[in-house]
Amino acid sequence: MRYSGTSAGILAAFAIATSLTLGVPQPVRAQPSHSAETVRTAEASYPRLYQGWRAGVIVGTEVEGLLGEELGQVVDLVVGPDGRLESAVIEASGMLDVGEARFTVPWHQLMPGSVDGILAYPVTGPDTLDLIRRQQQAASRPGDWRVSALIGQPANTAGDATEAGFFGTVEDLVFDRNGALKAVVVTPEPEGEGPYAVAWKAAALEPGLTSVTLQATPEQVKALGSFDAARMKEFNTARLNQGAQARQE
Repeated sequence: MRYSGTSAGILAAFAIATSLTLGVPQPVRAQPSHSAETVRTAEASYPRLYQGWRAGVIVGTEVEGLLGEELGQVVDLVVGPDGRLESAVIEASGMLDVGEARFTVPWHQLMPGSVDGILAYPVTGPDTLDLIRRQQQAASRPGDWRVSALIGQPANTAGDATEAGFFGTVEDLVFDRNGALKAVVVTPEPEGEGPYAVAWKAAALEPGLTSVTLQATPEQVKALGSFDAARMKEFNTARLNQGAQARQE
């Protein structure tokens, strides 16, 4: 379930041919402060977030090769224990004639494609085939996790016994142009309000990605105001190039 009709997406890590198996992360605990300041950190200010990338847009993005050939489509993203985007899992396209094989590409090696709305991995089709054939299923790194495992999971709020508990559903994640995870986007239930983008620093992953706990009360989350996904322009080429340059420096 997504809160935007925007399509396309990107990103992942090197070394996996047919599937990706990742370890179960340990809980990532935020500071146990329930102050409005914890929720409304500078990293989570909406104008800053509107300059970033949504995971729901990255996933689904087509990836082209060095000569413009179709390499495949991003099907998942891998995030490290520090909350940084590590890599994109790409499902090879039919033109590579390798069935449903998947391979991973480090986030920092992806760049703007020949047209807006696609990404480029600067290798040729034959080189990609060679990569897929050489790769073996990657051993998971401790603490790595997949975006697909968290989207759709419950989001709980903190507070006293009358406030804490289920708040809504994780709809999306927002990364900055350098791949740092900045916010979790939550749609409350019952629907009718939001969605809200809460700073990742004010959230905690529960073991096994079973849920996210927001270090805030429902009132503090709602005080952020609705997050307007229509204001994001992930495939703005100028911004993309700035992000790619920053990652390489």
